[in-house]
Amino acid sequence: MGIVKNLKKIRRSLLSNYHNRLDYGSKYKVEGVIQHKSKMLYVLAGYKPYLWNDVFARIKRNQPDDLEVCIASSGIYSKELSEECRKNSWVYLSTKLNNVCVMTNIIMREFSNAEYIFKIDEDIYLPDNYFNNMLKAYDVIEKTDYEIGYIFPYMPLGVYAMHEFLIENDCLSEYEEKFGKHIIGGTIVNPALRQRIGVDEFIWSKIGNFDQCARKYASKPFSYEIAGIRPSIAAILFKRKFWNDMGQLRRGIFDIGVGDSGDEGLMTKYCALNYRACFQVKNIFVGHFAFGGSEKNVLKYKETHENDFMLI
Repeated sequence: MGIVKNLKKIRRSLLSNYHNRLDYGSKYKVEGVIQHKSKMLYVLAGYKPYLWNDVFARIKRNQPDDLEVCIASSGIYSKELSEECRKNSWVYLSTKLNNVCVMTNIIMREFSNAEYIFKIDEDIYLPDNYFNNMLKAYDVIEKTDYEIGYIFPYMPLGVYAMHEFLIENDCLSEYEEKFGKHIIGGTIVNPALRQRIGVDEFIWSKIGNFDQCARKYASKPFSYEIAGIRPSIAAILFKRKFWNDMGQLRRGIFDIGVGDSGDEGLMTKYCALNYRACFQVKNIFVGHFAFGGSEKNVLKYKETHENDFMLI
């Protein structure tokens, strides 16, 4: 029995070493000083430079003194991002391997003192006081009887909040006349989201100026709800305990660490299988620029509707 027990221990150790080499397996570069604050934001960036001015300006406007920022590029090095981080005393982390799961593992290891972790994609517009308001929301939700996976804001161009946004802004019928029946769900039951037929531009036309619309939602009473379907991780807040319980993200050999087998798929699957509730904060409004592949259409819309995206 002792021999079998030792063999199992050796096997576990070998597997652990293998996965560590695989899941952290990329050369990477860190520029700037990691201050090891208890709160941090990491932004997945490097592929949409046409949005950086808008997105980074809103991060700078909202960044509290006790939160540090990391701009992270998977599989690419950007001199422009490096300079942006230098100017703002942010950290720039870039990996040679293009795999978001591996890069996220490295970020979480490098920022080991971060207790509260914000994550956004590079196409997310943040409202006033985003970080402080999300932290306050987390503290309230944490007092419920649920084990939290992560919390996320109200994002009208997305799978989860769009239906409610259409109803609240009296444009569900107009949407359905243009694009067909809107169903709460993803691309299989709601294919218009991926057909590039004007959904993204339609939602932005109903938002109008982002900052004004976000302030309108911020004036509503604080409210939240458990996500009834799989929620996006385009903008989320979670705690170190969640990450430690989940463990590192497993690297898929034949993908770049996004989608169902990537960071979102792994995190949402973990929540579903381990009874972790994800909560939407309904009065914190964020903007998602476009669904994948629709950026060109929305950029054309932006050229003729500059005021909708203007920082005010």
